[in-house]
Amino acid sequence: MPVIWVFLGLLILMLVMFDVLVTTLTTNGAGSISGRLSYWLWWIALRVHRRHSNHRLLTVTGWVILMGTPLVWICLVWMGWAILFCAGDTAVVNSESNLPASIWERIYFTGYTLSTLGVGDYQAQGAIWQLATALASANGFFLFTLAIAYLLPVIAAVVVKRQIALYISTLGGTPDDLLNRAWNGKDFGQLSQHLIVLTPMLTGMVESYLAYPILNYFHTPERAKSFVLSVVTLDEALTLLYYGVEKSCRPDKAALNPLRRASSAFLKTLKSAYVEPASENPTMPPLALLREQGIPVVSDQEFLEATKHFILRRKLLLAMVKHDGWNWDSVSSTATTNRASSLDDETAIEEPELN
Repeated sequence: MPVIWVFLGLLILMLVMFDVLVTTLTTNGAGSISGRLSYWLWWIALRVHRRHSNHRLLTVTGWVILMGTPLVWICLVWMGWAILFCAGDTAVVNSESNLPASIWERIYFTGYTLSTLGVGDYQAQGAIWQLATALASANGFFLFTLAIAYLLPVIAAVVVKRQIALYISTLGGTPDDLLNRAWNGKDFGQLSQHLIVLTPMLTGMVESYLAYPILNYFHTPERAKSFVLSVVTLDEALTLLYYGVEKSCRPDKAALNPLRRASSAFLKTLKSAYVEPASENPTMPPLALLREQGIPVVSDQEFLEATKHFILRRKLLLAMVKHDGWNWDSVSSTATTNRASSLDDETAIEEPELN
């Protein structure tokens, strides 16, 4: 039995610490434990949300995942060391009576050892278990340090994520709205400058998502601050610019191409959140909404022909929208939503829209 306990304890410790190291110190995303934990918690919250719309539940779930991940690490490491200290009959003894500690007393001993609180009412007996106590204390210090070092950049990335979302929303709430607001009667004015500014912001966020896949689980009930809806808006707007607007009116390729590729790079990060392409292809943005504003566009047939190879890309966009708790009408066009209308002068002081 002691050999089995030693093996089990060491196995738990190795698995947990490997997960901690992969999650906190590499850019390969989350480890198996934290990744699956995040996925299933979000899956449950999303199922509840789809039955009874509750964006606040999704918002809270993201923070629960963030705080719950290091808590699970701590609990599993605690369990692993406690099992190890239970392997020897006299591994832990009462410091006064020198009697062997009970199971609960060993769990208590493991807890204050990991938290580096020092020697308490119980102590390790023998050189091997004293060495194990020192290793457990170092392990606890290392674990708590990594947990804090992990939390701070994630929170910073969440702030940047909302900043980018709000920036895109100020340009337009939907693909056609973004282009209509930029159109000055003859071209798209300074829109190219905004596209150039957005490129490094989006590429930086791509790297943040690769390093911290947990960012996929941060939701905001305000549509104007939704990063997912903003990225979809931007990608669809670029599709309209590339294939819907007449060539003579399109912004310079030097502004369009890098941002388009940055958007493609972001879509490739969806695998870190176990997001699969949607089963259906969402409707294309209607060119009629651009024609109404006097923007020169190609024919509907020519537009559909030019974009028919975008099926997988747009299925990924739809999957991303659904994964964040929204539906396609939340971002499709001004015919279905006024996503960023809360930012306009006449509505700026109203309460944010939650549905």
